[in-house]
Amino acid sequence: MQTQAVLAVFLDRAGRAGGDGEVWGFELSRESGLPAGTIYPILQRLAAAGWVSDRWEDPAAARAEKRPVRRYYQLTVDGRARAVHALGQSGPRRESLLRLLGVEADGGAL
Repeated sequence: MQTQAVLAVFLDRAGRAGGDGEVWGFELSRESGLPAGTIYPILQRLAAAGWVSDRWEDPAAARAEKRPVRRYYQLTVDGRARAVHALGQSGPRRESLLRLLGVEADGGAL
């Protein structure tokens, strides 16, 4: 269920107008409602499986905003297809999760 929550956030981000699906750890934690200690092991497993890629932002951007450098995560093409399939297989639990996150079944925001 926790991995499904993370995948739902990624799909929601990718489904937003003009969105590229990138999300950094704190946003992912906030939007999924899961603590960071839960998010990062999930991200590591998804990355090891090839579902998620990551990148560090330009340090100059972080310095300009006087904050730490962020690591951004994004579903890979294969990961997106697998996430759609995985969430599609979970039936009523998926609908409940998407309602909780405020996401429509087609990936758009409510």
